Amino acid sequence: MTRKSFCSSLCLALAALLPASAAAAPLSGRAPYYSGDYRVSLELYSFNVNLNAYLKHRKGAPPISPTDAIKWAKTAGFDAVDITAYYLPGYDNATMPTVPKAQILAAADEIKALTRQLGLGISGTGNFDDFAAPDPSRVALDVRRAEFWIDIAAEMGAPELRVFSGSVPADIDQLGWAKIAQTRIVPALRQVADYGATKGVRIGLQNHGDMTATAAQTIQIAQWVDSPNFDLIDDTGYFRPFQATTGANYPWYSDIAAVLPYSGNAYVKLKPAGEDSAAPLMDFKKLFTSVRASGYQGYLPLERLWDKTDPDNPKTQKTPPYSEISAFLAQVRTALAQTKTPPAGR
Repeated sequence: MTRKSFCSSLCLALAALLPASAAAAPLSGRAPYYSGDYRVSLELYSFNVNLNAYLKHRKGAPPISPTDAIKWAKTAGFDAVDITAYYLPGYDNATMPTVPKAQILAAADEIKALTRQLGLGISGTGNFDDFAAPDPSRVALDVRRAEFWIDIAAEMGAPELRVFSGSVPADIDQLGWAKIAQTRIVPALRQVADYGATKGVRIGLQNHGDMTATAAQTIQIAQWVDSPNFDLIDDTGYFRPFQATTGANYPWYSDIAAVLPYSGNAYVKLKPAGEDSAAPLMDFKKLFTSVRASGYQGYLPLERLWDKTDPDNPKTQKTPPYSEISAFLAQVRTALAQTKTPPAGR
């Protein structure tokens, strides 16, 4: 066994063997099996290549504006939208915003007014972070960036800001998963959560195949953060072995179920092993039976993704992927209706 594989296995084992007292406390007030209706949200990232074609004048995909995407969500039958900050003026993954804050606040106000006019909710927003970076200045920058986008989320009326733990850093073999999580990721998340509390915006950590590849890792970080203004975003398409490039043959459904009791949002994907996988499509009846059994009653944002080799990739189409997203929504609505009754034996 190589040093890298040994270290990765050790980190996974430590994260997986969480004693009951170390687990983050599940969110309270949930019923044993929820038989009601869910509010289904459109994650605007489903139109990512089309939005970037409009905003950044990129070629290769038919453009759509954020405003038109929001209006389409209402027409298609969604209950809400998730307005990822990537599509707001001045957003950049590696710097503070590149335009005046007043301009971004004005855009947030326009979105809030539009969604209210349409009768749509806003389930959340999000920005990219790399809190695991070895460079302390990068972590500090990303804390400032997250705080900035919290201000925008509050202005827009988004109840939660979605954040990420960060890419697996180059010094993972030397320091190990737990030390990096405790000394870099957790302090940053706690600082961001504290700031969010002053603005009425919750912070949600989304598992993303990075330093939060498994349910055990994700829950352990939540326990270490230990903030009443912090929860998890259950990404149903991004659980996998730590440092693996794919989620193929991983027990996704058990990890999804483990994170649900701690989740403020649950992201619904088409493929449990990732959009670039050859794995089967999501078993939506199995997924939503698990969601209902957890008592989860929050938003269900849908994020439709494509691999670059998919024949219906939006870059190759003449129109934005309206029909593909509508079909995804129909599948979800059908499975939600089919799972309202608890399984026999519960």
